[in-house]
Amino acid sequence: MRLELQSFTAAAGASIGYVDVGSGSPLVYVNGFGEDVSYANHLVERWSDSFRCVTFDHRGYGSSTTCRDSCVEQSARDLKTLLETLGIDDARLVGYSMGGSVAFSYVEQFGTEHIERLVLADTSPKLINEEDWTLGLWQGRYSRADFERDLATIENDPTLFHLSFYGRAATKTSHDDLIDFFPSYEDVEGWFNYVSELTGIRTSMLKRIFKFDYSDEMKQCERRYWASMTGGDWRNVLKDIDVPSLCLYADPGSFYYSATADYMACQIPNAEIRAIGNACHICPKENLVEFSSAISEFCSRSF
Repeated sequence: MRLELQSFTAAAGASIGYVDVGSGSPLVYVNGFGEDVSYANHLVERWSDSFRCVTFDHRGYGSSTTCRDSCVEQSARDLKTLLETLGIDDARLVGYSMGGSVAFSYVEQFGTEHIERLVLADTSPKLINEEDWTLGLWQGRYSRADFERDLATIENDPTLFHLSFYGRAATKTSHDDLIDFFPSYEDVEGWFNYVSELTGIRTSMLKRIFKFDYSDEMKQCERRYWASMTGGDWRNVLKDIDVPSLCLYADPGSFYYSATADYMACQIPNAEIRAIGNACHICPKENLVEFSSAISEFCSRSF
């Protein structure tokens, strides 16, 4: 399915690309870190038979023309502008990965205005794990030191950052698994070999896929997204989500695990949980049918 891109003008004159296809109740999908609307193509194709499907390019990605002010909070403001531009007051909002952070920031800034129900898909309200919190990224293992290291790597070696990011995202691990089977963080060749073995793609091809010759502006754009997403803490926002919500998680997972979804469902007044079985963080692609069907079923129900 070829997505027809349109654009709207957001704050500071930014041109933001979006897709609006299908008919019915509006289902608005917010992509994850580093993704543009093309990553949602397979989902939109499945949903557009039953819903009006809307998704958009975060600033700096796809057809959006600027990196200016890029961060999770700005993406939430761009989302509100898009909903108002399209006259959507009853969105079934789906936030996957960083899209979940955008959804949390939206609620923090605007409450649940224009939102009728919410899906939080394989995400967490706080990614950095600290003494009082062990339900964040890497199934409770991602530390503040990891965060600071990643911010530097995004600027200095974006290929290494994205390669290790994908390698961890695509590896099914349980919370109780040892994680020392990953290459050392700085071992670029080790990561290429690991991802090649994981995916069956030759390292020569991977080196073309994971070639990120970013401008300094784009490096700063990604750094701001990572800093605002990973450095955020939206735990106090959960109690303000006053619409029916679904906490969807990959099982056994790779980035998050069941306890994270359990926590969110306990904090959100009207929430339920559903697992995507035999899945990791890239479940929208690898578990397309189960992922898309779980969201369709929730967004179609009467409450």
